[in-house]
Order: sequence, then C-alpha cells, then structure tokens
Amino acid sequence: MKLRDLVSELTLTQYSVDEEKLDTEVRNAYCGDLLSDVMSHVSEDSVWFTVLAHLNIVAVAQLRDIACVVIVNGAEPDRQTIDKAREQCVTIFGSKENSAQLCMKLSGKL
Repeated sequence: MKLRDLVSELTLTQYSVDEEKLDTEVRNAYCGDLLSDVMSHVSEDSVWFTVLAHLNIVAVAQLRDIACVVIVNGAEPDRQTIDKAREQCVTIFGSKENSAQLCMKLSGKL
C-alpha cells in the first residue's frame, strides 16, 4: 500500500509531510513506545504507531528510514518536534485512535 493510500485509509492528521515519501510502498506496521525496541525491530518503509510525541521520534524515524510515524491516542507533537521533522524530511501524522484500532484497519492490506 502506498503511504498516500494509508493516510486516506486511516484518516490521519498531517503534522510533517515529506511529499516525496507519499509514493513509498509501506510494507509493515510496527507498534512501539520504547525507543530502543523500535530501533531494534522496526523495518525500513514501515508505518510506526506510537504514543510518543517528542523530539526523539524524529531521530529514530530517520535512523531506521521508516515511511512515517503515526502518533496515536490524540497526542500531538510540539512545534520543536514538527520543525525538526520537516528539517529532516521525516513524515509525522496523528490519530485519535489507538495503535490496535489502526492496525486492525490495515490488517491484510500491507
């Protein structure tokens, strides 16, 4: 599924969008809130669902070359996080739903 289709499918709020990444083929989803765990296990071109909304998510997303971060449960990134994400071409979205709800919507589509 292309990232642009995932955004539409999940009705995500946009915080930082790298337009070039919207045609990325999203191959996996990963749910995690412990940064060291995410760094160890998330695969490239994944969507990462997390409750974390702070600056460190940008570094992890860039390091692991993920398709996008989706901040769940209605949490929102601060201005510093959004600015850094834009600077580093890291795509961040948000959702009021939780990780489980979003993953169930993607079941069988990736």
